[in-house]
Amino acid sequence: MREITESRIDIGEVELSVVEWQGDGDPVLLLHATGFHSRCWNEVVKRLPAQHIYAVDLRFHGGSGAAGEVDWKLMVEDIRILVERLDLRQLVGVGHSIGGHLVARVAAALPGRFKQLLLIDPVIMSPERYAGLHEFAANLRAEDHPVTRRKNRWQDADEMYQRFRDKPPFDSWDPRVLRDYCDYALRPSDESGVMQLQCDPINEASIYLRQAGNEIIHGELPLINTPVTLLRAPPADDLVRDLSASPTWPDLASALPCCREIYLPDNNHFIPMQDPALVAQYIQEAKADQWQRVEKEAQGTRT
Repeated sequence: MREITESRIDIGEVELSVVEWQGDGDPVLLLHATGFHSRCWNEVVKRLPAQHIYAVDLRFHGGSGAAGEVDWKLMVEDIRILVERLDLRQLVGVGHSIGGHLVARVAAALPGRFKQLLLIDPVIMSPERYAGLHEFAANLRAEDHPVTRRKNRWQDADEMYQRFRDKPPFDSWDPRVLRDYCDYALRPSDESGVMQLQCDPINEASIYLRQAGNEIIHGELPLINTPVTLLRAPPADDLVRDLSASPTWPDLASALPCCREIYLPDNNHFIPMQDPALVAQYIQEAKADQWQRVEKEAQGTRT
């Protein structure tokens, strides 16, 4: 049976919860989306039985600490320190949503540590959308964000699963991923046995509202010389109410020095939850440098 360990890694201000699946070859680092946790990757990992994989609970999520004000720059620094603390090299960095934003910025800061990146519908938005966020965030408190109305207290994971299984966007997920999300999303809230979300809705709302200022990533994109595979779902205008819409800048691939884009018109923002086998396939390709070899062969044929 494959060995799995769960650790809490001290990175200074907080401890980050890290799940590690033992395996061979270059390591894979998995970073989840806002509001989720490391075990949402379980179905992807099952399809990579020989790989050495680390999945992290971001700050304010899962079993990781929640100290400090919500700040994307702080969360980037968390992952940078973690990569150095674990001394990860020849790393395949995989990030979904905010995880894609974070791993891209860490790869820009630590280019010698990364072999490939897989960015899955990352929250890397257009310069125009970032500009509009400043006014939007200034006029909305975290307490007023729609996500804070999410049910926060549950009897158990089964109640959560039964409530979500037929509701969008969860009804588009692989049911096994939804089951993993529910099974690992809760913690005891008091002695009564009632459970609550490990990622508090206020923290989740604050993460959405603190996107203003993250346009700094546009100055960092040219520093990412690591080959990148970008998976992108269809965009939409209302990212506040429609969390299944893609937040990814449609021109992102052209802003990266070495990037191939895979447009997935039949998927929504929750690509790893909908099709874990597809994500596992692209991770395997990244580890094997497969798409680069195909591209080089094609260039050689053209010349």
